Amino acid sequence: MSDANLYTSTKKFSGFPCTHRQWRAESHCRFVHGYSREFYFEFACNERTVEGWVVDFGGLKDVKQLLEHTFDHTFLTASDDPELGTWRQLDSRGIIQLRILPNPSMEGTAEWVYQQVDKMVRNSTQGRAWVTLVEVRENEKNSAIYRPRL
Repeated sequence: MSDANLYTSTKKFSGFPCTHRQWRAESHCRFVHGYSREFYFEFACNERTVEGWVVDFGGLKDVKQLLEHTFDHTFLTASDDPELGTWRQLDSRGIIQLRILPNPSMEGTAEWVYQQVDKMVRNSTQGRAWVTLVEVRENEKNSAIYRPRL
């Protein structure tokens, strides 16, 4: 066990209205529907910056850009959606802004966002800081959390 201190900080990004569908669902979730997604991150490090920070919140512009590109007024679908051709056609006609994820569920989104943002944070801090948790919220009642095994 290490004697190193563990420091954490959190950041929330909100206001990402998008639509998606769960084509495998037997419930009404198989239909196109939408939410304004919100993302909550927990960052950690053993050694803070000279300013005393875990991460520089002002340095997370690339994270915000990723979230905006992927989730702001977009349509999310799974990479194996049998209607993918239809969605691609609608995208090419300028009707939707298609984004393809392995799984557009809250759980799948939390894992995918973790994978993207953890790489960004580790790269920008030269490995000094990392992501320990991502929560994706679809509304005030429902969210999913991805926390990697350490």
